Amino acid sequence: MDANISKQVQSIIEDIKKNGDLSVIKYVKKFDGISFATVKQMQVTKEQFAFADKNVDKNLKKSIIASYKNILAFHKKEYLNIKKSWFLSDKIKTVGQIYNPIESVAIYVPGGKYSYPSSVLMSAIPAKVAGVKRIVMITPPKKMTNEVIFAANLCGIKEIYSIGGPVAVAALAYGTKTIKLVNMIVGPGNAYVNEAKRLVFGKVGIDSLAGPSEVAIIADENADINYIYCDIMAQVEHDSMAKAYVFCQSAKTVSQIKRMIDKQYLKQVQITKTTIEDAVKIVNIIAPEHLELLVKNAKKIVKYIKNAGAIFVGYNTPTAIGDYWAGPSHVLPTNASSRYSSGLSVMTFLKRTSYIELKNTDKKLLNQIANFAQAEGLANHKKSIEVRYIKCK
Repeated sequence: MDANISKQVQSIIEDIKKNGDLSVIKYVKKFDGISFATVKQMQVTKEQFAFADKNVDKNLKKSIIASYKNILAFHKKEYLNIKKSWFLSDKIKTVGQIYNPIESVAIYVPGGKYSYPSSVLMSAIPAKVAGVKRIVMITPPKKMTNEVIFAANLCGIKEIYSIGGPVAVAALAYGTKTIKLVNMIVGPGNAYVNEAKRLVFGKVGIDSLAGPSEVAIIADENADINYIYCDIMAQVEHDSMAKAYVFCQSAKTVSQIKRMIDKQYLKQVQITKTTIEDAVKIVNIIAPEHLELLVKNAKKIVKYIKNAGAIFVGYNTPTAIGDYWAGPSHVLPTNASSRYSSGLSVMTFLKRTSYIELKNTDKKLLNQIANFAQAEGLANHKKSIEVRYIKCK
C-alpha cells in the first residue's frame, strides 16, 4: 500500500471518529464538490425512490429485474444447501453449531468511471437471503444514479447515503450522530476504499481487500479469435490496472491476438503459447478472479482447477455472463486470494456459534480435563474443573 494513501485515509478516519457528521459534510464537499447542510440530506428519500422507478429505461429495468431473479434464485439454493444449526449428542455432552446472520451490513457500491447497479444486486441479495436485518448502501454522490437506486429498492434497501470513499467506510464503521454503525462492510472500491476497509477491520468485519480485476483465458485451437479478443477487451476496459492472462494452444492464435490488441492495452495483457495441461498448472498458481475455459470438453478440465474465483465453462460463456446475470455474486477474490478465499455469498453474512453442554460427569473424564489444564500451567482452569468434580463425586 502506498504510504501516502494510507496516511491520508488514516487522517480521514480519525477525523470522522472525532467529529462525526461535521467531518462527513466537510469531506463530501471537498472530494465531491457537493454542499450538504446535514448528513440527513445525503440520504436517499422516498421521492428519489419513486423518481428512479419512473425514470429508468424500460428495457434496462427488465434487464435488472431478470438479473435480480437469477441472483436471488442462486443464493436461495445456496442457503438451502448450507448446513443449518446442528447438534451432536452422547450420554455425556451435547455439542453443535448455531448459525445466525450478521445483524447489520453496509454495501459499498463503487464509483469510478461508471455507475454499477449490478454491484448492488451482487452484494445485497446474498445478504438479504442470509437474513441480514439492516442493509445500508453507500456510493459516491455523483454515481447515485436512478439505475443504482432502482436496483437497491428492488433488493429492499431503504437506507442509502450519497457518500463514497474512505469517508463512507469510516462513517459506517464508527457511526455518527446521523448514521448508525454497522457490523460489516462489503463491496469493491478503489485503493482508498481498500485501505479504509483494511484500517477499520477489527472494528467491523469486511469481505476482502479487492485488487485490480483479472481474467485468465485458456483457449484451444478451436477457440474463435474474436471471442478471445472481445473477452480480453472486456477485461481491460475496467481500468488501467485490470489484467488478462491468455494461454493459447496455437502459436497462430497468439500471433493474431497480439496484432489485434491496441498497443495501449498490451501492457495489461499477457499472452502465452502453451499446452492446455500446462495452462491449468499456471492458472492454479496465479489463482485468477475469473477463468474462462474456451476449450473443447471444458467440463472435463474443471475438476483440475483448484484456484479460481469463478470458472466460465465453454466457448459461449464470457465473463460478462457472470458479471450481470448468471446468479453467483460477481464480487470475487483477486490478487491470487482464491487460493484461500471465496467470492461473496450467503456464507459471507452468516456467523457460526459453537454450542457446548456437559450433561453428565465422571471422575475419569474430569481428571482428564484437569490434567490437560495442569499440563498447560493454567491452575484456575484446573480449579474450575475440580470445583465441579467435588460437587458431583
